[in-house]
Amino acid sequence: MAIKSPVPVLAFCTLLSVAWFGGPLFSGGLYPALAGAEARANLRAEATSGGRVFLRSIALPAAAPLTRVSIAGDLWRINGRPTYAGTSAEGLLMNVRMVNAVFEDHNRPDFDPEANTTRFIARIPENAAHGIRAFTLSLQGGAPGYEGAVNSAFHPDGSLRQPYLDRVRRVIEACDRNGTVVILGCFYQRQDQVLQNEAAVRAGVVNAAGWLGKLGYGNVVLEITNEFGHKGFDHPILRTAKGQAELIRLAKNKTPGLLVSTSGTGGGSLPEEVAQAADFLLVHFNNTRLDDIPARVAMLKRFGKPIVCNEDDRPVAENLLAAELSAAAGASWGLMLSGLNQRFPFEFHGAADAPEIYAKLRQLTASREWSYFPPPEQAGGWPKLDSAGAVRTIAGMDPGKLDSLREWLLASDRRDFAAVVIRRGRVVLEVLRNTSSVTAVGNIKSCAKAICATVAGIAAERSRRGATPLKMTFDDPAFDFLPWAEPLSDPRKRAITVKQLLNHTSGITPESSGARNQGPWEFVLGHSGDPRTAQLAFDPGTDLGYSTHAFYHAALVIEQVTGMQYDQFAIEALLKPIGVEKWWFESFDGGEKYGRHASHALGLPARDMARIAYCMLRAGRWNGRQVIPAWFVTETGEPTHSVKGIKSFDRDAESWSHGWELPARLSHPRGAGIPQDARFKPGSGGQLIAFVPSLDLVVVRQTGGSGAWEYEEYLRRACDAVVAR
Repeated sequence: MAIKSPVPVLAFCTLLSVAWFGGPLFSGGLYPALAGAEARANLRAEATSGGRVFLRSIALPAAAPLTRVSIAGDLWRINGRPTYAGTSAEGLLMNVRMVNAVFEDHNRPDFDPEANTTRFIARIPENAAHGIRAFTLSLQGGAPGYEGAVNSAFHPDGSLRQPYLDRVRRVIEACDRNGTVVILGCFYQRQDQVLQNEAAVRAGVVNAAGWLGKLGYGNVVLEITNEFGHKGFDHPILRTAKGQAELIRLAKNKTPGLLVSTSGTGGGSLPEEVAQAADFLLVHFNNTRLDDIPARVAMLKRFGKPIVCNEDDRPVAENLLAAELSAAAGASWGLMLSGLNQRFPFEFHGAADAPEIYAKLRQLTASREWSYFPPPEQAGGWPKLDSAGAVRTIAGMDPGKLDSLREWLLASDRRDFAAVVIRRGRVVLEVLRNTSSVTAVGNIKSCAKAICATVAGIAAERSRRGATPLKMTFDDPAFDFLPWAEPLSDPRKRAITVKQLLNHTSGITPESSGARNQGPWEFVLGHSGDPRTAQLAFDPGTDLGYSTHAFYHAALVIEQVTGMQYDQFAIEALLKPIGVEKWWFESFDGGEKYGRHASHALGLPARDMARIAYCMLRAGRWNGRQVIPAWFVTETGEPTHSVKGIKSFDRDAESWSHGWELPARLSHPRGAGIPQDARFKPGSGGQLIAFVPSLDLVVVRQTGGSGAWEYEEYLRRACDAVVAR
C-alpha cells in the first residue's frame, strides 16, 4: 500500500488506531493478543526513495477481513450463517486438498513457488462457484511424487520462515475474498525431520497459531498433523493420540478462539482423546470402503462436533458416491486429486480438474433435490410437474423437446405402454397408452436381469456383514452355492464365478443356443439330457453370450446364500425399503430333487421400476438407509469382464456389466449422445430401466410385451431434453 504524503499517512494511522485497535476485532474475542501496544508495535513504516512511504505489517490484513468461520453445535457457519443454507448440505464444509499450492523445494531451484501459488489462486473463484468452501494447505506440503523434497515453513528450532508464510498469506487473503476457508496443516510425514526435536515441534505449533492470531483473518482453521500416527513421522509426539491432544491444547492456548483439530489415517476414525480435544473432527476416507462411510460418520456423531473428511482419493465413479454418502451421513467431504493437484508438476484447472466430481459437489450444495425420496404411490408417490414453466425452472428440462419425445414414444410402436421420465426427483414426462404406470404389473422381461444383479449385490454385502447364513462374494465359484446342480453336467461349470453369471461370460446356455427360457429346474441345471443346457458354450470368462439361464442360476445362488427364496429376499431387501407396492415373480417347478423356486423374472409398474433406478442414482440410498451397496453402484459403471468385440445382438462386449448395461459404450451410432455414466437395461418388447447420474435422470418404459425397439433412442432423446446440468 503506497501513500504519497505524510498527511494521508497520519490520517490513515489515526483511522487504523480507532477502527482496528479500538474496535471489537482487536479488543478481545478471537485475537485478544493484538489489542493495545503489541498490535501497534507490529506496525512499522518504511521510508523509501522519492518521498513515498510504505506501510507494511505482518500483523494486519491488507483490508478488513470479509470471511469468518465459526461452529454452532456440529454445523459450520460462515459470517454467522450456516454454510449452504437451505440445502441438503447445510452446515457442511465441502473442500479440496491443495496442500502443494504453497510448495517449495530447496533442492529444485528451477521451481518457481510464487508462480505455482499464483496459478492456484486464479482458480479459487471457480472452485468456490462449484460449492467448495474450504481448501487444505500445509506448512509442509504433501508428497510431491518424488523423494528428497525439502518443503517446510519451519526452521529446525520451530520458528517460521517468512517467504513460506507470505505465500500462505496470499492464499488466505484470496480465500477471504471468495468466502472460503483455509484448513492449514502444520506437519506432514517425511518432513517433520526438519524439526530438531519435540521441543521444536511444540514451538512450531505455538508459532503457527500465534502467526494466525496476529494475521487477523477469521477464515483459517488449524490442522496440527496430517495423518498422525503415520510411520513417516520421526517425532513420537506426532504419532500418538496423547501427543496430538497436547499440541491441540497448545495451539488453542496460544490463540484462543482459533479452531483446531488433527487428522487420522484413511480409515475414517479418531481416538477418543483426540476427538475430545479437537474443535472439529478431521478424518480421511482413502482407505474406507464406500459402504462403511455412513457407519464411520455415525460413530463420530456422538461427540457433537462437525465432521470433516479432508482427503479422499479414489477413482472418479467412487468419488461421486463418496461425496454423496458423506453428505447424506452429515459429514463434509474433501476431494483429493493426488495425481493432478499434489504430484509434481502441480496443475490447477479449477472444475476442469475433475468435471464430474465438481458437478456433483455443485449439485449437493445447491439444493435439497438430491436427498428427496418419494413416498409410496398410495401415499402420494412421485411428484409431477405439469406446467412447462415448472418443467424448465424446477427440473431444468426443455418442455418442447419433451413434447417431441412424447410424440416419438407414441409413434415408436403400437404396443400399450407406460413411459416415465424423472428429473431431480420429479416426473417431467409420463406417456400412457391403454395402461397405468401405477397399477399395471407387466412382465418387464430382461430388465429383471439388472434387478437380479442388484439383489445379488445386496446379498453379497449382507453376507460380508455376517447377516446371511453363508458368505458370498462375486468372485466366489457360483456352483459352490448350487447343490441342486450336483452332479455337474459339465466339469467346467465348477470354475464359473457369481460375477460371470451376472455379466454373461459364464458360458451357460446363451440365447444363441436356441434353448427355451423356462423351466423346469432339471432342464435349467443341465440334468434333462438336453446338451444345450448340459454343456457350456465356451470356457467361463473367455467369451460373452447373453444368457437368461445364467440369471436363473443367480436367483438360486441368492436363495442359498440368504436362506430365503429369491422373490422373498428381493421383496424384503429391495422392493419394500424403496416403497414398491406391487409386483409378481415367476417360479419354476422341478422334480422332487429340485422343488419350486423363483426364477428371477418379475413384473413391476413403470413408476416402481423408476424407484429402483432412482435408488441406484442416489448411490444406493433411500431415506437415509443404504439399501443397495455403494460398491455395487460403482462397479456397474464399468465392464466387469475383459471380453472384447461385437457379441450378442450385435452389441459391444464392453457394454455389459453386473446385469446393467453401459449404452455409451455401444459402437456409433447406437451410443452417440448418451453420457458415459449412463446405465440401462433393455427388455424385450420395449421395456427399459435407465439412470444417468450426471444428469440426475431416470428413464423407464414398461409394456409387458415382446420384440425389438429403439431403446437407445429413447434414452438419447430424454438426455437431450436436459438443459440445466
